[in-house]
Amino acid sequence: MELFPFEVRWAETLGRAIVPRGVLGGVVDDLEIGERYRQECRTSPWYAALLMRFSLWLTWLAPLWLERRARTFAGLSRDQQEALLDRLLTLDRHNLRLAVTFLKLTVCTLLLGDERVFRRLGAYRLGAS
Repeated sequence: MELFPFEVRWAETLGRAIVPRGVLGGVVDDLEIGERYRQECRTSPWYAALLMRFSLWLTWLAPLWLERRARTFAGLSRDQQEALLDRLLTLDRHNLRLAVTFLKLTVCTLLLGDERVFRRLGAYRLGAS
């Protein structure tokens, strides 16, 4: 399933709110999370890509349906974005909470799967570069 260019931008914005630049010593600051998310959607089975797209839309539009604000995720300040992500993880509706958790796990997995992170962490006996 191919994402639209605006969805790739959304994934980049959401991804950097979830895992900001500078974490892990900045080793993956240059990584384009939106592009990685797009590639993952493209190569995943249709049902997984559909869930990835749904969780992206759900989170991006959360200020509209959760807080009744006439703005999207990008219209929030950094602190408000973090608070919204935390709030989404405490929703009473299990399926919505799970979709947001899936988004966060996907973003973290895409970043942590980079070999530079493995080197930084000393995983798989790669050692620091």
